[in-house]
Amino acid sequence: MKNLIISFLVTGLLFIPLVSFSQPQLKIGHVNFEEIMLALPESDSAKAILEKETKELESAYEELTVTYNQLYDEYKKGLSSYSAIVKKTKEDELLDKQKRMSEFEQNASTTMQNRNAELVKPIVEKINKAIDKVATENGFTYILDISKGSVVFTSKDSQNIKALVLKLLKP
Repeated sequence: MKNLIISFLVTGLLFIPLVSFSQPQLKIGHVNFEEIMLALPESDSAKAILEKETKELESAYEELTVTYNQLYDEYKKGLSSYSAIVKKTKEDELLDKQKRMSEFEQNASTTMQNRNAELVKPIVEKINKAIDKVATENGFTYILDISKGSVVFTSKDSQNIKALVLKLLKP
């Protein structure tokens, strides 16, 4: 019985090296996604569109503000001469204007966030496809995005694939 146990142990010890050698080698690369994004001309175009649309919304909001300020100044000037009903009407008008300005501001913010996502989505998809292609063609197991700051260490063995990705993306 003792010989049988020793035989199993010896046999098991002989297979340990085989098991460890059969594990695939990990190949890890890294990339700064934001750097790639900024290097593409599509990003400049998206940024220009967003800036133009933001300026349009800011201009519209400025007009609302000017109108509100005029109404408020008018209200303050005539306050002593207003009857109770006129005073109440003017105050309601001011409150309504404030409410519209607030709603405009919220809608504009949401609109710009959605517009940004709409413009950036195809660029992100294009970059992800390029990263996938580089990783597949070069046998990488993992590609880490170091732009978010969540990767606290990259070994000298980790390869920066930025140049390979940009080569695929730029005609």
